Amino acid sequence: MLKYSHPTLALILDYWPITIFAPAILVLIATLALITRWWDGRDQAVQESVRPPAPAEGVVVGWEPGRRKPAPAARRPEQPLGGDARAAS
Repeated sequence: MLKYSHPTLALILDYWPITIFAPAILVLIATLALITRWWDGRDQAVQESVRPPAPAEGVVVGWEPGRRKPAPAARRPEQPLGGDARAAS
């Protein structure tokens, strides 16, 4: 242990990682958690004020289906099987 006039100060300085560094990290983590919680509360309040109210229960909302049947495609004339298409014309 260091030779100081005050034994408590000597203990704190000898074990500084536990007595100074660890509490500083814990305070930093707690501060960040509180800031995050406050920020999320602000975001939630804004989203609730912007979001329209939900329809009453039992209300049926209709909409057009997203998938539709494709229109029938026009049939293309068949290509000759052998040779280049330019050679046939």
